[in-house]
Formats: sequence, C-alpha cells, structure tokens
Amino acid sequence: MSVLEIRRHAERVNRADDQSALSVAGRAMCERLAKDAPTYSLVVSSPLPRAKETAERIAGRLDGVDPALLPDLGGAAAKMFGEMRTLADWARLMRDDESARRFADEQLPTWTRIAARVGDRDRVLAVSHGGIVDLPAIVIAAHLGAKLDGASFGYGEGVRVTYAKNAPVKIEELRVR
Repeated sequence: MSVLEIRRHAERVNRADDQSALSVAGRAMCERLAKDAPTYSLVVSSPLPRAKETAERIAGRLDGVDPALLPDLGGAAAKMFGEMRTLADWARLMRDDESARRFADEQLPTWTRIAARVGDRDRVLAVSHGGIVDLPAIVIAAHLGAKLDGASFGYGEGVRVTYAKNAPVKIEELRVR
C-alpha cells in the first residue's frame, strides 16, 4: 500500500506576494517536521515557491512540480477559502456550494495519480495549499467513514492517505504541534 502525505505549505514572508519565500517561522517549522519525516520515494509540490521550498526543507529534495496541486480556483472560490476556520466549515461549504464539492471531486484523481507513481510500500510527500488539501480530505474521510475534526489545516498540516489498488483505505490527520 502506498502512502501519500499531503500537506499545506509552511508560512511565507509576504501573504500578498504569490512568489514569496518562506518566513523564518516557516523555515523553522520545516526543520522540525524534517526531523521526524520518513524516507519519501517521491517528493512533489505545487509550482509556487512556498510549496517547493516547504517540500525541499522537509524531505531534503524536490523531485518534481505538479501543476494539478495548484488548480485554478477562480475568484469566488478563492475568497470563500479565507473564511473557512474549521473542517466543519469546509464540509458545510461543500453541502451548500456545488462548485466546492465538484472541486474536491476533481482533485481526488490527482492525489490517486501521485500516490500511484510509487511502489506499494513507498511514501510520497506532496505539498499544496489551504483548501486544496482540506476539501478532498473531507471527501475521502466521509467515504471511509472516518472523522476529521478541528481547525482547518494550518501551515505544514494535512493528511496521510493510505492507498490500496489505487483507492484510499485509510486517512489520518497530520497536525503540527
């Protein structure tokens, strides 16, 4: 069974600048995560610098960039994302807004495709962005009858999804302490 760890990038210096590098606090968080990180067979990120730098600092390398980890959300969806404080808010958004549910459903094949790039006993680190991690994670958890709870995934946080025969069979929250 392959395992996909998909995390939100670490804190960046300038939230108004999409090309901004990680902040001092973001780099320190990555160093802490790297100390306990397993060996990854594949390390990928979205094309944005903060995601690439997060992946490199946690895993010690970056094997590739996957544009599917940064889908075009459109202006309305991007505005909604800033208002989501809890995973329950994300779940409610998907119940109330068909486009949010469609987005989550469209992202799931990307996760499966990335996990399928490695062998059955291998691990993948993928670094993406808020919302892009939260929504699909909630769909997988609901499908598996698992519960994800608490705050929206913050910097460095996300989920670990175990796949068997290209289907998720287990999901676990990855929180930063």
